Amino acid sequence: MRWLIRRVLKQGKGAVSYEEDVHFGDVLSIGRAADQAIFLSDIRAALNHARVTSTSPGRYTVESLILAGIRVNGELTYSTNVGAGAVVEIASTRIVLLDPPRDFEAAVEISTLDKTEQEAAKAKRAKPTSLKETWLGKRAPSWILFLLVLGFGLLLPAATHFVPALGKFMGHVGLPTTASWNPGPLDAAHRFFGDDCKQCHRTPFLTVRDTACTSCHTKMAAHADPARFNLPQLGEARCGSCHQDHLGLDGMVNTDQKLCADCHTDLAARTQNASALADARDFGKTHPEFRVRLPAWDANGRFAPQLTTLTAGLKENSGLKFDHAKHLKPDLNAPSGRRTLTCASCHQPDAGGLAMKPVDFESMCHDCHTLGFDTFAPDRQVPHAKVAEVVYMLDDYYARRALEGGYTETSAPGFVQQRRRPGDPPLSQQQTIEALSWARDKSRQVADSVFTGRACVTCHTVTRPAAAGAAPGSGWQIAPVRVSGIWYGEAKFTHAKHSTMDCKDCHKAAESKSASDLLIPDIANCRQCHAGANGGSKVASTCVDCHRYHQSTTLSLNKL
Repeated sequence: MRWLIRRVLKQGKGAVSYEEDVHFGDVLSIGRAADQAIFLSDIRAALNHARVTSTSPGRYTVESLILAGIRVNGELTYSTNVGAGAVVEIASTRIVLLDPPRDFEAAVEISTLDKTEQEAAKAKRAKPTSLKETWLGKRAPSWILFLLVLGFGLLLPAATHFVPALGKFMGHVGLPTTASWNPGPLDAAHRFFGDDCKQCHRTPFLTVRDTACTSCHTKMAAHADPARFNLPQLGEARCGSCHQDHLGLDGMVNTDQKLCADCHTDLAARTQNASALADARDFGKTHPEFRVRLPAWDANGRFAPQLTTLTAGLKENSGLKFDHAKHLKPDLNAPSGRRTLTCASCHQPDAGGLAMKPVDFESMCHDCHTLGFDTFAPDRQVPHAKVAEVVYMLDDYYARRALEGGYTETSAPGFVQQRRRPGDPPLSQQQTIEALSWARDKSRQVADSVFTGRACVTCHTVTRPAAAGAAPGSGWQIAPVRVSGIWYGEAKFTHAKHSTMDCKDCHKAAESKSASDLLIPDIANCRQCHAGANGGSKVASTCVDCHRYHQSTTLSLNKL
């Protein structure tokens, strides 16, 4: 493509121009690099600053190659299509795109802006820097701003509250609605209806009423019965007194200890002894000893854990025989070899870290406590299961051995000791009866040894059959093993937050030789690290860190 490049050099009050007839493609590059078609010596120009593309005679596309853009006809742009007469300004250079003369496809004129022109252009683009440089005064903008705030901040949002359809329309077009009054983000549980303010704010310019809360929280438990416990702070309090929304993801949880301590002080006198709770004002100073859930059974034999105050020497009737001190000794001698057990060998936190997984015999105990039952079959073991299943397995095993033969115990009949080979005649009817009779007696003998001699009795309390000849599974009685699992039923506790502690810091298992020892820490143990609301050098712990407010099992907010 044939380009005409005209350069204009100013000399005094006049100017001298000369023209170049050059052949390029349809793109004219501009910049400070040596390979540019139009070379600019100004340091403010980039090496590859811009390019001009001829699209047709007298029509051009101007593109910026830098992030700052390029000024075309006085406006900053990144890419634009222009015609002849367009002016491109780069630093102190002016490039005018021309209508090409005959025999040329494109033409440009290059000249230099002198200081006077640069200052005039800069002044033209400059914005006013003071109110005096505009036609405005102070009073008129103030009134205009006041009216705008009144209309867009109050009147329009208020109208959308009374006319929901108007609110939807204004929300789509970007005009303010009642959502513009939102003082902060909603609690995570309320975000799904966050655009519908009337779900909670049913009456304009009034605080949220309790009925707005209980209409959704129909099964929310109450903290206490205000009719029974005549406490003004409790009976006159609204839901919003403690639970205030628009304070963030966890804004509804009020951690101020004073909210709880104001009511849980001098409870006996204030409730006329109707409350059985002890006073609690501050965990570090005034708080009763913990109460734990211990396993117990009612008159019908149903498991019914009881809440008991934690005292020194308190025992737990779990139905298990276990010596922690013996199992925590280093280099414990076991059938699988010497092992060193730790607390984590048996006590592993669940997925959420709240409690511990139940102890499992197969994965945690079986390596050391094998359940073998016969020296002639050292690899065979009874299952860790119910009595009936163990007895059934033993009956089946010895019946098969009696009929197959080859059981070399001296107490067995001769035809039971004799190994039978393929082709040998089958046992006679009388021999079969004798073999099964021996198998049944042998099974009962081994079962008695397993239950009360060498296996089950090691960890469980086993009762022998009350009468001879009892049916399988109806004789031996093994006391059930039952632990609470969650000892602090009225408090929140998670092992996950205490992962930096050693088990022995809270549980004195290495000193315990009986499973009845209650290895649950008391309040003095917790106070070594935790204090009240003003923790000082200890961990500051308020009431809601460990307790839930809504926890009644008989009262709901809708019934009060």
